Amino acid sequence: MLYDNEDDILGAASIIAEQVDEYRTLLVDKTIGSQIKEYRPSVILLALSSVQKSIELYTEIITDQSLDYPHHSILLCKNRESGAAFRCCIKGLFDNYFVYQPLYEKFRLKMIVHNGLLISQSTSQYIGFQDEQLESLGEDLEHLIDEGGACKHSLLNSIADCKKSLATPSTKDPENSVSEQLLQKINETHIEPLLAELEGNIKTGLDNMINQLLVKQVGIKELEARVAQMNKTAIPDQQSILEALSNTANTLTNEKPAKDRVKILVVEDNQLYRDMLVNILKKESFDVDEAADGLSALKKIKSKQYALVLMDLFMPNLDGINTTKQIKAINGNKSLPVIALTGNKNKDLIKTWAEQGLKGYILKPSTKKEILEAVNKVLN
Repeated sequence: MLYDNEDDILGAASIIAEQVDEYRTLLVDKTIGSQIKEYRPSVILLALSSVQKSIELYTEIITDQSLDYPHHSILLCKNRESGAAFRCCIKGLFDNYFVYQPLYEKFRLKMIVHNGLLISQSTSQYIGFQDEQLESLGEDLEHLIDEGGACKHSLLNSIADCKKSLATPSTKDPENSVSEQLLQKINETHIEPLLAELEGNIKTGLDNMINQLLVKQVGIKELEARVAQMNKTAIPDQQSILEALSNTANTLTNEKPAKDRVKILVVEDNQLYRDMLVNILKKESFDVDEAADGLSALKKIKSKQYALVLMDLFMPNLDGINTTKQIKAINGNKSLPVIALTGNKNKDLIKTWAEQGLKGYILKPSTKKEILEAVNKVLN
């Protein structure tokens, strides 16, 4: 565990010390790089006073190759920086994170460290296999392939010599002609077919064996490449760091929050009040359209799908109550929630409007809290 303030890590350090025998804490100073090289920890917990300082230290010890081997990195952070820590892990800067201030879930911390040890140990075994055996396996396979090829050529040459010997007459003595003819017949009917079959079997069998060895050789080379990739410790990308430390989580997952898909129409003839409403809703990540009167609102509703309409009661061209009636006609009596914007406290008017599909109302002037409470109540 790397730290810069001992008081910050007392609780977390005592929990891990109970769990892991080979555990130590290192105060971050000028010798931190050499200490990491000496101890070569398989799991590293960064517990500096801020996420940014942890990123800077981690980048430094990787860049100067103090940390140049496979390991498991865990970022410890304060609760207020948990969002940044989460984004760091999503971006691949660290393998995991844990909120250690305040320290509520000690068993989760133990599990994170336990999993980190398991992962790093399996990785080290994989790397050890490569260091001790991978190179000799490749050499052995290459030797077997060469020997197989030499054996094939030797056997085929022997068969060829045998065929040549059988085809050459041993004598021209007439007394032995009958024996020669008999031997020739035996050669043609028995020995030559057997030699041809043997030759074919040798070619097929040794070729298959050599091909299998070649496949194994390719597999060894692929394994070497994979292990070499595992050995690499990438320096954190600067763009990923900037995005991780950003207050906007949207840059992380490229996913829009649910509210980005909620489309709201604000219908208000008072431009100042309309602008105020639009700004409040946009800051909450709603997708907001606006209109200055009822007729303009109806045109927008015909061409777009809205989840909610905020509408003033008294407007030129078409007032709020009659615009709401037209909305029902456009949507085929399907419900489109409408919230009234009005300074008029006349209960009869509000009741008449409610009969046309009014779902709530906001009395002007209104605060940001009142506006958002009314909007969320209807949407939820």
